[in-house]
Amino acid sequence: MRIGFAGAGGVGCYFGGMLAKGGLDVSLVVRNLNAEIMRKNGLKITENGQDFHVRPRIIDSNKSSDLKHLNDLDWIVFTCKSHQTEALANQLIGHIGKNTQILSLQNGVDNTTLLSKIIGRPVVGGLSIRFAAHIEEPGHVNAIGEGYCLFGNFPTGCTAAVKKMIASCVQAGVDVRGTENIQRELWRKILINNGVNPITAILQQDSGFVLNNPMTLLVVNDLMREAARAAAADGIELNETDIKELLSIVSRLAPIKSSMQVDIEMGREPELEAICGAVIDRSVMIGEPASVTNTLYRLLKTKTVSIKS
Repeated sequence: MRIGFAGAGGVGCYFGGMLAKGGLDVSLVVRNLNAEIMRKNGLKITENGQDFHVRPRIIDSNKSSDLKHLNDLDWIVFTCKSHQTEALANQLIGHIGKNTQILSLQNGVDNTTLLSKIIGRPVVGGLSIRFAAHIEEPGHVNAIGEGYCLFGNFPTGCTAAVKKMIASCVQAGVDVRGTENIQRELWRKILINNGVNPITAILQQDSGFVLNNPMTLLVVNDLMREAARAAAADGIELNETDIKELLSIVSRLAPIKSSMQVDIEMGREPELEAICGAVIDRSVMIGEPASVTNTLYRLLKTKTVSIKS
């Protein structure tokens, strides 16, 4: 099976690298310096302190001569930041094969719908949890945790094609599982992302600090409750049981820096709209308050404006 990762940052390079290590034909769609370095040196992955190297095919998204290889892929997995999805999809659409299947492995609950609209075919949903993967430098990814992925047809179902893709990943030694309700699982991840990411980004403290401090833990609970209420706008019912379960899971993990924290730290635009924005928009739709999410959103938006300027 030939799988490409479009917009391969930390998550795309990590899972793509793991699949390449397991023997699958993997392509990483990157650009400029990242493409040059990985084409020359390959990809180094540090997983929980252990290093390994792989040499997947490198496709420079800024070179049309490279993009022709997209036509041969069985799957393209979008792993770019959510706010980069539209631009990248429009850049790649003319090169994607008519039989190539598309999967979104991104934060947020709106990427599958957006990609489907742009590319003109159904898009499979996916999410990765219980780990953090960040680019240390071009060609080097550091991953912490025991992460796994969930894939399923959006909004519900898990077709034979998706199950075949999952089986190929599992055979390559990567923990990928199927779900019949990916939309619900994406919203459950939003509970974690909305609960932890913005406050770690504001405070520039890792998840361990935030979850073990009684004051910040109260804020985390408020943020998760607002996300749970917002899910109702998409017909997803989440409650205190989900909050307690997910909070228990994330509290047992080793402390990690959230992607939003790292983005602010590195002077990059964080995924505010995909996470906090989705909660705020849905809360407006159903007439529910999201005051805590709104407050952190506005504070982080101020940081984002300064980053862009």
